[in-house]
Amino acid sequence: MKQIVRTCLQIKSGDIVTINSWHHALNLAEEIALECYRVGAVPQITIMSDSLWYRLMSEIPAENLSKTPLHVLKSLDGETACMSIHGPEEPPDPKRIKLENLEAIRKALKPIADREEELKIKILDVYLGKVTPKRAEAYGLNYREWHNMILESMRTDYTQIKAIGKRVAEVLAKGKNVVITSESGTELKLKIEGRKPFINDGVIDREDVEAGRIQSMLPAGTVEIAPIESSAEGKVVFDTPHYTLGMRVENMRWTFERGKLVKMEASSGLEELKGYLSKISGEWDTVGRLIIGLNPAIRPPCIFDELAKGAISIGIGHNIDIGGQNKASARYSAVLTKATLEVDLKY
Repeated sequence: MKQIVRTCLQIKSGDIVTINSWHHALNLAEEIALECYRVGAVPQITIMSDSLWYRLMSEIPAENLSKTPLHVLKSLDGETACMSIHGPEEPPDPKRIKLENLEAIRKALKPIADREEELKIKILDVYLGKVTPKRAEAYGLNYREWHNMILESMRTDYTQIKAIGKRVAEVLAKGKNVVITSESGTELKLKIEGRKPFINDGVIDREDVEAGRIQSMLPAGTVEIAPIESSAEGKVVFDTPHYTLGMRVENMRWTFERGKLVKMEASSGLEELKGYLSKISGEWDTVGRLIIGLNPAIRPPCIFDELAKGAISIGIGHNIDIGGQNKASARYSAVLTKATLEVDLKY
């Protein structure tokens, strides 16, 4: 907990900290709160349960869920940092929830995210809450091996990740064109000229806050850049399963034309995925981000494949957070683990 509180969020005496948790991660939230108290900060814990969440997602009209919780919005004026331990314990099942309710909640929380950015409140998303036996069973993973790997990835040397990230970012910052290829059939071209790369090393320090980079995650380890939204041309053949909505999307292939995702194929999970994406407001089908993994402890396949050292991920949808122009309400990405990325390739 010392690393999360003292290194990643750099909590100091007098900080006012919110810890958003789920019922199954309460022990973790308590340990984080205790460490906050040890440094002189003042934490509070909020709890969501799977039973309530699933009932909200299935029984309540979307209109009712789209209302911004104004009491939360007003409380932000005193807050300096926020940690969210993600859930639910059981992965979302599209057969049990209304997908439009997910979008309604995103709409309700948008003013809160905007205010957090305005106030430069440090935000840390802790995804250990998604590493559960129920999710492991749903995704066909060995829970103990998966859990141990994620713990190892969270204890990694953030200084080393940042150093490698800086070298990768320097190349991208000077580049104009990117070509991604793989033996499985990927050949995608992107333009990145004028776009700034961002390093996600799991630490939010003063330099990050001053630059407006107030959000990070654990586990961490990526460099991200927003390609020119109209630039994506070609095909991506993903070589690892993607885990979403309690299922494995296998053998996925995307085709882009003028930045738009015009064709999506997969051998499983395709219709459920399309249903989820169709509920995202805005241009969810436009290329949004290029992600390069840096974390040496992540070993695919797992639900954090984009963090693996050398992994290359393509994202669609929202990218305002990394300097893009797409204001879609959400984003989605998938991973290549055996691909080559070349910047300003000379033919």
